[in-house]
Parts: sequence; structure tokens; C-alpha cells
Amino acid sequence: MATEEKKRYWLKLDKNFLKSSQIKVIKNMPNGKDYVIFYLALMLESVETIGHLRFSNLVPYNEEMLASVTDTNVDIVRTAVKIFESLGLMEILDDGTIYMTQVAEMTGKESESAERVRRYRLKQKQQLALQCNGNVTNSNDNKEEDKQSTENKEDVQEDLLQTTTNNIFNYIEQNFGRTIAPIEYETINCWLSLSFEKNDIEKIICYAVKIAVMSNKRTFGYINGILNNWIGCNYLSYQQIIDNEIKKKPEIEEKELFDYDWLNDPDNDLK
Repeated sequence: MATEEKKRYWLKLDKNFLKSSQIKVIKNMPNGKDYVIFYLALMLESVETIGHLRFSNLVPYNEEMLASVTDTNVDIVRTAVKIFESLGLMEILDDGTIYMTQVAEMTGKESESAERVRRYRLKQKQQLALQCNGNVTNSNDNKEEDKQSTENKEDVQEDLLQTTTNNIFNYIEQNFGRTIAPIEYETINCWLSLSFEKNDIEKIICYAVKIAVMSNKRTFGYINGILNNWIGCNYLSYQQIIDNEIKKKPEIEEKELFDYDWLNDPDNDLK
């Protein structure tokens, strides 16, 4: 069984981050620098969950817990949270999850395969410079080309998976009218590993979301039931699902129309 590839996350701060209007307002407050450091600590703490902060699936963070995790005075935490909310830098969701609004656009991510490609390309540039000076040979060209091709394919697959995941996140948030909680990210990742055709997985999940919304059942449990039902029926492609969903309504109508044997009804006046 293949092990899950590790990913590295980081924050991509603009060079004018400290000059932004919101941060300048915070810096000029009493204890402003402490608030800024606390804000950066929260963003770093939430970078792997794209801005969502929660102690566990069952327990949200409170002020004392945030103070402990970030090594910040609890009085600073209490005041800073109110400031961040008022400036739109933080939202407290209905389930208590803290959402850092700027993290999604600042998050950088790299998988191990992408890092290997980056290292390989750097090595290629170094080799090219040596070749210009006549210090290297071409004896390993074919091996290096094969290695580059394999690693580039891995890089492309990683990019496609990230694009698919982001599209699904955005579609659900738009249709549910709220941001996704951290535990729900894990559920979506589980859906991506289901046995549907990989090229159709985004369309299939979004179609299940559409059915849930049209049924006024905006829950991940309902969507999960739809997906598992399709797998149980061995519908593995988007076209199979569409074809069989379309057939359902005519079958019901046909049953209602023809099951009644009106010719043999003893109360029928036409006899």
C-alpha cells in the first residue's frame, strides 16, 4: 500500500504586508506589535487547514488555549481577537471554528514530488553551466531525460489534484453558503480516493452536492450517502450516473401508469 506523500506548507507574505492598512492600524495601537506577532502565529498555526483553526473535531479553541498554543499573554489574545474580527482578519464560525480570512490567498504548498522536480531542475541548470565550460559529458543524458519525464508527470498530477480539490471546495462553499470546517476537508479528501473514474471525480462530487442542495439536504453525510449509493450500484463514471439518474423518473411514472389493471376491475362501468 502506497504511503501518502508529505506536503510542506508556508505563508507567502507580500513585501508590503506590514504596510497594509489593517496591519498599520494594529501596529499603532497600544501593544500593537504583540497583536501583529499573535496574528502571524495564528496564520502559521492554520496554514495546513487553509485558515481554519480548531483544537479538535469536537473541541474549538478558546482564548486560554490560543494563548497557550502561541505563547501569548491571554489578555493580549482577548483584545486581539476582537480587533481581528472587527477588521475582517478573522471570523468565528457557527461551530466555534476560527477562520483566518487572509490565509487561503497566502498559502504556499509543495509536495515531495514537486520538491524533487525543483531540485532536479536546479541540478540541470548547474550541469548546463558546466557543459558550457566543457567540464561534463553526455553519457547519462538518456537516464536524466527519463528521470525528468517521470518527475514532471508527478508534478503535473499533483497540480491537477490540487486544482480539482480547490474547485470542489469552492463549489461546496458557494452552494452551502458557508466556509468548510477542518473536519470537512478530511471528508472531501476521502471522497477523492473513492473508486470513481479519476477524470470524472470532480464532476461526480459536484453533481452529488447539487442533488443534496436541490433536496434541501446541505450536509456532508447526505452527500456521502449519495456517493456510496452510486458505488454500490457500480456507477463509476459521470455518464453512468447521469444515465441512471435520468432513468429513475420514467420508471416511476411507468409503474404508476400501467400497474393498474382497469380492464379486470369488477367496479369498471365499461364491462
